[in-house]
Amino acid sequence: MKKVIFLIAVCVGCEFRISDEDAKEDFRDNTVAISFGNLELEGRSIHYAFTNQGRDKLAVFIHGSPGSWNAFIDFFKNDTLLIDFDLLAIDRPGFGGSGFGEVERSIKAQASFMNQAIAQFEQDVKVIIGHSLGGPVAARMAMDFPENYHGMVLVAPSIDPELEEEEWFRKVIDTKVGAFFTPKEFEVSNAEIMGLKEELEEMLPLWEQIIIPTIIIQGSEDSLVPKENAAFAKRMLSDTILEVNLLEDVNHFIPWTHPQEIVDAIRKLANRK
Repeated sequence: MKKVIFLIAVCVGCEFRISDEDAKEDFRDNTVAISFGNLELEGRSIHYAFTNQGRDKLAVFIHGSPGSWNAFIDFFKNDTLLIDFDLLAIDRPGFGGSGFGEVERSIKAQASFMNQAIAQFEQDVKVIIGHSLGGPVAARMAMDFPENYHGMVLVAPSIDPELEEEEWFRKVIDTKVGAFFTPKEFEVSNAEIMGLKEELEEMLPLWEQIIIPTIIIQGSEDSLVPKENAAFAKRMLSDTILEVNLLEDVNHFIPWTHPQEIVDAIRKLANRK
């Protein structure tokens, strides 16, 4: 329960999703414009934000749970990235503009939706970045579609099934009464987290299929995703892991508190031959 209390406490005032109109207004004075689109894929509408600069490198951001593309909105204003990259951030199914409230519990299916969306963009070099529950989605993309990506950054990823706790309150939220008192973002988040352990167990024999270089970024004081997930990644990716960056005295919210660590990782991966 302490995880939920902590998340709600730190997220007071957070905007898990914003309208395209509000985002455009936020970027009105920015040097790089932001555009939005919706793709109809296998009965799902997948929403994304994109900087259409004609770059030959693409950084793809996959948010956690709950969340939406705008978890990475500050990266869309990062001159260090924008000089070489176009940026793409996608709402995972059930969040933001991608069928809000309609949960997709399957990590394999989520990875397929993300891959189909990214395939619409023709950049030569594509680096995928997954934060929190976006981490296993990114990893599954690298497992199932290894030839499509140049590198991967996993930021505080929930990837070790042994570290997934069975928390009693999740079954309460999953009832009609519990759902009534739970914000929709957290209801969807709860539904996908309830099945995450089994999804991660299904992925165990597939880690050897990852052939792209990977960088792990993890906070030592992460109370939502245990830091031991980084050690799990190091074991499972012994042949492809480039580095593990354990940030001392840092919590789960690395994209907001230490964005430069992520920017440096993206650039390092994209510049590898």
